[in-house]
Amino acid sequence: MIELSKSDRAMIRCAAGDLDTAGVQNLEAKVVALLTKQIGNGTLSHITRNNVRAAIAQVTDEGK
Repeated sequence: MIELSKSDRAMIRCAAGDLDTAGVQNLEAKVVALLTKQIGNGTLSHITRNNVRAAIAQVTDEGK
């Protein structure tokens, strides 16, 4: 499991828009799960801010 920085968490809160607290926590959990999966399968070797942005975009697009 990875730990997100305060700025990464702030990025997720910003992307969450008008979601309630549970929605923001759910979005954060999905982003962390996606990044963990990408590290596990070798797609990523480390996480950058752009990786977090891409994961947020991918997770939010899944809901559409």
